[in-house]
Amino acid sequence: MARSIIEEKMEAARKLARVLSDSNDGSIDSIYIAGSLTAGLGNPTSDADLFVLYAKEAAMGDDVSQYNVDGHRVDVERYTLAFVEEAVGAITSFRLQRDNLTDLHKLPSKLDFVCRLYTSETLLSSPALEGFKQRIVACIGDIRQVAVNYSAIAINGHLEDFLGASVDGDLETAALVGQDLTAYAGKAVAAASGDLYYSKKWVYKQLARNPVEGFPTDTFTDFQRGTWTGRGPEAAEELIFFVQTCIAVSQLLSRQGVPLDVWPAWTAPSVPAADGLWRNPSYNVLGQSDGILLHWELRRQLMLRDPAAFVWALCDGRGTQAVVEAVARLAEHVPALKTMTAERVEKLLQSLRERDLVRAEPFSALSAI
Repeated sequence: MARSIIEEKMEAARKLARVLSDSNDGSIDSIYIAGSLTAGLGNPTSDADLFVLYAKEAAMGDDVSQYNVDGHRVDVERYTLAFVEEAVGAITSFRLQRDNLTDLHKLPSKLDFVCRLYTSETLLSSPALEGFKQRIVACIGDIRQVAVNYSAIAINGHLEDFLGASVDGDLETAALVGQDLTAYAGKAVAAASGDLYYSKKWVYKQLARNPVEGFPTDTFTDFQRGTWTGRGPEAAEELIFFVQTCIAVSQLLSRQGVPLDVWPAWTAPSVPAADGLWRNPSYNVLGQSDGILLHWELRRQLMLRDPAAFVWALCDGRGTQAVVEAVARLAEHVPALKTMTAERVEKLLQSLRERDLVRAEPFSALSAI
């Protein structure tokens, strides 16, 4: 029943597109359906969104209008080709640097538009529309990086509130903020797996249809729903560490073009090694063209080349030998780790400890406030 209703909604949008095409006086360049339905994420209450592109703004009329087609609502959004060019150009050309982190906050509407266009169904084609879609496909790796980085910067915006509420003992507020923190962590995992739909409300469906071997779905659900609060502040620390793990793995493996299934462990061991090493969970993890930027808001920024970033990310309570072995297993899939001998890993671990990025005992993100 649900699938038939969704198909009815899609057919209503197609029917309206045919009417618009038949009455086209040359001002309409192209038409397509986009949104949760074409991305395979919608449900029977989702609307069919019809996008109509115009060469000239004067011919557009209202930006957005609604139609009742055979009892189904169809939203029509109108844009100029110039707008599409700006959106596609901004997303495909964006490269994160230390001095433009705040520019990520300016990209959501354009990222949303481009991701919708990527999963769209063309109803009235044109050379311009096909050109945009080809550019998106050709730059899909860059778009994936923007999507993962946007999730990371969104997490950065919520982390301060989460820390403050947790330190204050207000775990109800922490749970509310933690839902967004964890949802964005899941969005990073989905984007790194190639599922680029923007809205976070479909994150459960995205993770379900792109299963990552070893990913702890129960842990994700516990943190995202806020059921962790009964375990107190210690669980808040675990949530922060898990969110950072999701972002770090997504950044490191997606930029290497490697499936996330190869990551050895998404949560810290229940019984840490006697010589266990721990990374600092206060850092956000952002991907740049030349490495991984660790960003601690208003405190510290530093760049790690990919090999060092992998070693840092693996410090989740496992001991030195376990880190060496994990790097060796990852090297079977990750070109950047091919030359990583045990000696090099141990030297990197020593360097990370000297820079206070890794310790022999767990860091506390809450006590760092």
